[in-house]
Amino acid sequence: MENTFIPMGFQYYRAPTPAPTEWEKDLAKLAADGYNTVKLWLQWRWNEPEEDVYDFSDIDELMRLCEKYGLKAVLNLILDVTPVRLIKKYPDSAMITASGQRLEGYTTSYRQIGGVPGPCFHHPEARKHKIDFIHACAKHYADHPALLMWDVWNEPELTVGVFREPITENLVCYCDHSIAAFRLWLSERYGTIAQLNACWGRNYRSFDDAEAPRHQGTTADMIDWREFFCDTVTADYILRVDTIKSCDHIHPVMCHTVPMPIFNSITCCSDDFAIGAYGDMIGNSIGSDPMAADLLKSAARGKTMINSEIHAAFGSALNGFHYPDENDLIRHIFLPLAHGSRGFLFWQYRPELLGNEAPAWGHAAFDGGDTEWNRITRDMFAKLKKHERAVANSIPARREVAVYVDRANEIYAWDATNSTELTAKSMAGAYQMLYRNNYAVDFLCASDLDSGIPSEYRAVYFPAVFLFDQSKKDRVMEYVKNGGTVIIEALFGAVDKITGRHCMNLPGCGMAEILGKHIDRMYSTTGISNGYDGKVSNDGRWFEAVTENGEQLLGGRYFTTYTGNEGEILARTDIGRPVVSVYHIGKGRIIDIATLLSYGFIHTGVLGNLTFLRRLIGDPERFADMPIGVRVDRVGDHDEGFLVIDNTTGAPQTFTLPKEYCIDSILGEITADGLVLTISAGRTAVIEYSAAQ
Repeated sequence: MENTFIPMGFQYYRAPTPAPTEWEKDLAKLAADGYNTVKLWLQWRWNEPEEDVYDFSDIDELMRLCEKYGLKAVLNLILDVTPVRLIKKYPDSAMITASGQRLEGYTTSYRQIGGVPGPCFHHPEARKHKIDFIHACAKHYADHPALLMWDVWNEPELTVGVFREPITENLVCYCDHSIAAFRLWLSERYGTIAQLNACWGRNYRSFDDAEAPRHQGTTADMIDWREFFCDTVTADYILRVDTIKSCDHIHPVMCHTVPMPIFNSITCCSDDFAIGAYGDMIGNSIGSDPMAADLLKSAARGKTMINSEIHAAFGSALNGFHYPDENDLIRHIFLPLAHGSRGFLFWQYRPELLGNEAPAWGHAAFDGGDTEWNRITRDMFAKLKKHERAVANSIPARREVAVYVDRANEIYAWDATNSTELTAKSMAGAYQMLYRNNYAVDFLCASDLDSGIPSEYRAVYFPAVFLFDQSKKDRVMEYVKNGGTVIIEALFGAVDKITGRHCMNLPGCGMAEILGKHIDRMYSTTGISNGYDGKVSNDGRWFEAVTENGEQLLGGRYFTTYTGNEGEILARTDIGRPVVSVYHIGKGRIIDIATLLSYGFIHTGVLGNLTFLRRLIGDPERFADMPIGVRVDRVGDHDEGFLVIDNTTGAPQTFTLPKEYCIDSILGEITADGLVLTISAGRTAVIEYSAAQ
């Protein structure tokens, strides 16, 4: 792919729609409108109607039309639609849930041809047939002039939405093939059965005795069980990439994910960071949100990323659907552009006609004609194409702060609370506090920490991190001693992943001993009201504090008190208990927050949390003079490009651009008086700029 080429277009074909009678008219119009890319589905069940008999006639014709009209094609492999014959031939290839249900051959609104969720990932014969289909696709299209890239997995997950809700009954897979593969995985992770027994608290005689957990509550085994499937999904992605590359050494290979926490580590088991390490590029669905874009950017580690499946005109049968306006489309295109995306494909071009996704999702009208949102999109893409070189060569903002994420921590918190809400909202809260303060935000995953925290980060935030381990604590301390700032919250490292046990002191994993303190009490807004029925009550309280500068802080869910070294206290409750304490260690510091400040912010949006964090970390390196809550990102070079401005507050905001910018045009609800700009409440705007003369 050319260095300056930015894919701009649509998902177009998911057999059997749109109808062949519409293809040439649609693709001709797409090209005339200035779009350059379409995505086409190659579906296992559809394109291999008989064993080893491949029918690519529909895709062949679409690829011919793409070449005719100068469009590039992304070929998306859909392997979660099992051929009927495979289910009949290998009945034991079906996935089995924790409750014993066999999953085979479902039709869904998003896989109308059936076969969902596909065969068990560990069934050897099914895997071979899957590889054969991938190989046939790659061999057939590797040299096609219209091919842009391969997208080998549409939203990686285990059951393709059949059982996405994270409850134990929905867990897969408990078939003999998966259990055998799990035991092998355990032997490679632990080395000896004694090590496994020590962590799980068992007395197994061999790894053949190890049982897959079917209930929550014992923690260590459940974390291993779900991490095993995270590794399973990653391994299947690698298999797809390698199979394509065995036939095609030219075209990029990628997949597009759904970012956490929308896809969780319990039932979905898709790990963007593990997946991002393989392939040439990476994409995502629902990538228009800045947090999703920054998650993908962090997982991509410098690889090209695209917003692969933009859900603009969403809806469902008899429930209405959304008509995107200008502000929606700015957010779908320019917000992810500002956070690293270099390609934009909407789902989808024509309105859906089959199933409960009909009659929504269309960018075009039913007759293929224009919609208002298509005209707006076309004009926005024309602006983007005008600055394609500057955008493609834009230098990203220097890494400034990071938010820590860990799939094992998410699994632990779910196992303990029966919900992913606690970790998901805390992660989002930490991100939002940093984003709204104009910091350039990365995400740092657990495996990244094994090689140390990059010194260029001014601060790393650990939101609601209840599971940790001693080795990662050592990497944290190296970073702190060398001048870094670490922010931890209540119950940090409460459980040691290596030992599988709750720590006897908090913050855990040896951190309390370093800080010279000891846990006294833990208070919670939730509680078991009756020890026999296990019902949990929630009184809805927030934990309030005031800083020495008078900022009102709100934390959530937990509050901890300590004895021993209180550190330098920056905030207290109304009765004087420390809430935020600073511990200076070496050249750096640890900020210990006695509640979940991140969780409190995502629920309340209290301004004090923002201003306090800004004062704690210092002004951002770019656009530091913006009002708190107004985000500005530049995409382009010194001479030309875009400023993307996101007003996250509930009021209009006025600010002044630096003198080096000259405003060429404006998109969105924003007015300019020279370089003095006013943006409407809660809106996003785009400034097309050139260098001031």
